[in-house]
Amino acid sequence: MSDAAVSSSPAADSASLPPLPSGSLALPFRPIVAPLIAHRGSAAAIGLASAAQIIVTILQLPGMQCPLIRLTGVPCPGCGLSRACAAMVTGDPARSLHMHAFALPVLTGVTILLVAACLPTSPRLRMSTAFARLERTTGITFLLLMALLVYWLGRLLYAPHEFMSLVAQH
Repeated sequence: MSDAAVSSSPAADSASLPPLPSGSLALPFRPIVAPLIAHRGSAAAIGLASAAQIIVTILQLPGMQCPLIRLTGVPCPGCGLSRACAAMVTGDPARSLHMHAFALPVLTGVTILLVAACLPTSPRLRMSTAFARLERTTGITFLLLMALLVYWLGRLLYAPHEFMSLVAQH
């Protein structure tokens, strides 16, 4: 199956999802990462852009700045993630965790997308099918995104000065 044959419309995505094993709990979670894995271009674009941002941060070059903080003065849920990922990649997990608790899940996601982008079509689609099943049965991606929002709100409401000082360090 070619990349062109992999549809990106929501209706086609739900129709092409693998069936759940009989007896499985059917949860209302739609796959979020699986469609990105299935589409080589999306996996490559997101994976490479993310890796480039982390490399630029490691090299201490100016990278992409948060548009939300520039427009509103409020840091987004991902503020600090580039520096946290850079710290994790360079072997400083304590600093990484101090900057942003979601660096490891983000690095895992970037790695998954980069691997998917390099795979031939058949293994990549098998990987996508496996991720779709995982996401549908566990809701892992949805739950991580909700945890990220709770973490962000906690930082904004309970430690706003520390959060803003971390963001301002950049």
